[in-house]
Amino acid sequence: MGAMQAFRKLVAIYLGVVGVGTAAQFVLQGFYDSVDAAADGWRIISWLMAVALVLMLATVIHENRAAGHELGAPVTRSWLTAKAALYGTVFFALLFFWNWFAWEWGRGDAMDDLQYWRLIDAGVAVLAISTALRAWRAGPAES
Repeated sequence: MGAMQAFRKLVAIYLGVVGVGTAAQFVLQGFYDSVDAAADGWRIISWLMAVALVLMLATVIHENRAAGHELGAPVTRSWLTAKAALYGTVFFALLFFWNWFAWEWGRGDAMDDLQYWRLIDAGVAVLAISTALRAWRAGPAES
C-alpha cells in the first residue's frame, strides 16, 4: 500500500469516527443530565468537526478534479456524485464555520442559531460518513 493510499485510509477512518460520533451525540444529547454537559460535548466535537470539514473539502475537491467532465461528454455517475458531494460539503462547511465562530468567539447569545446547529450536526454526520466510505473504497492514488 502506497503512502497516499495509507493516508487516504487514515482520513477515511477519522471522518468515519467523527461522523458516527457526531450522529451519536446528536441522537443521545437528550439523555445528558444537564444542558451544560451536552454543550461541553459539542464544544469538543465541534473542533473535531472543523478538522473533518477541512479534510472533507480536500477530499471532495480531489474527487471533483478526478471525475473531470469535458464539454459535450455524457454525464456520468462519478461526475454527479463528485458535484453533489462538493456542493453539499461547501454548503455545510460555510454554515458550520459561520455558526461555530459566532458561538465560540462572536456574540454572547447564540440561541437564535440553535436550529442551524441541528441542521449542521445531522448534515455533517451524514456527509462525513459518506465521504469516509468513498475515501475508503477509492483505488490507488492518482499522481
